[in-house]
Amino acid sequence: MNKLIFASSESCADLWYLTGFAASDPFLFFQTDRLAAVAVNSIEIGRAQKQCRPGIQVADAGHLAEFFQREPVSDSKLHWFVRQIRTLCEGTGVYEWNVPNDFPVAYADLLRENGIKVTPLWPFAPERKVKTAEEIEKIRHSEQLAEAGLAEADGMLRQATVDSDGYLVLGGTRLYAEELRGAINAAIARKGGVALGTIAAPGLQGSDPHQSGMGPVRANEPIVMDIFPRDQNTGYFGDLTRTRVKGKASPIVRKAYETVLDAQLEVLRSLKAGVLGCDMQKLVTDKCDAAGFPTGRDLKTGIYHGFFHSLGHSVGMEIHEGPNLSPAKEAPLVSGHVVTVEPGLYDPAWGGIRIEDTVAITETGIDNLATVGKELEI
Repeated sequence: MNKLIFASSESCADLWYLTGFAASDPFLFFQTDRLAAVAVNSIEIGRAQKQCRPGIQVADAGHLAEFFQREPVSDSKLHWFVRQIRTLCEGTGVYEWNVPNDFPVAYADLLRENGIKVTPLWPFAPERKVKTAEEIEKIRHSEQLAEAGLAEADGMLRQATVDSDGYLVLGGTRLYAEELRGAINAAIARKGGVALGTIAAPGLQGSDPHQSGMGPVRANEPIVMDIFPRDQNTGYFGDLTRTRVKGKASPIVRKAYETVLDAQLEVLRSLKAGVLGCDMQKLVTDKCDAAGFPTGRDLKTGIYHGFFHSLGHSVGMEIHEGPNLSPAKEAPLVSGHVVTVEPGLYDPAWGGIRIEDTVAITETGIDNLATVGKELEI
């Protein structure tokens, strides 16, 4: 199959996966039955030669015709990208290419106007779904990065005191959610990871699952901390969520926490190759309903409560990959899938609870890549 990508591998997981080369600037990857290569700028040739996977050849994008031992396309009226791809087509004898769904539409139109056929292909690299043992270890390392970030936040919460108004105080000033998030991200950066979108949502903010968190943190209220760093060297993500309370949780928060934890532990015991994600989703929903936390929607505000998101998703070179643990009836899980297990309960009246581990599916169970404890109160 003839494949073509023009993108930055740092933003295109398929490109990084197929080539092994990490670059912030766009470069060209092409693959035919006889050849797989990248064409990069002169400044990147040395790195590409060292980083690219075995079998991937490296060409100088400024001298692509030389790579094919041909004369360059000389029509200066053509857009530079068209000249580049026409050189590629003439060198390979291929004029029809499969491209990712997010291939730049402007470039696709230019190529089609000049007789070069491009057809979107999804999934572009389906082999990414099942992880090798080496990939699982890379994800495990990124999970450890997340745990390092959480440990930093937990330490701050343990050291914090409580002022007369119920706010946490650290270093003589009130502790803000932004400081927790910054400390998490900094701890991860010191170990070679990048954490974007980290969540540290205190109190009622936690009832919105993707609220990043802002403002001062209060004692005796839940703080949802969702951390999903990417290793800068490998490109693989980890994903971890814990909910903490500095002080004493209210009865409703403790009950919600125990319900979520019980549901998660049962899913972790049940997961193995052959299991359907939709069955796991129903298991959690049924447990939450039975515990008195039904899922619903306020018709006036449109706000949901209960357990209203998917139980989990696959993790790899993207933070959200397939397959999912969701109501959709997808194919059964297989050994080598890496998925999150993240049940949660949310209510605008008291906040949110979420507990998340990332696990690798095996024939007989799971390899839980998360090791950090699941205590609620600090």
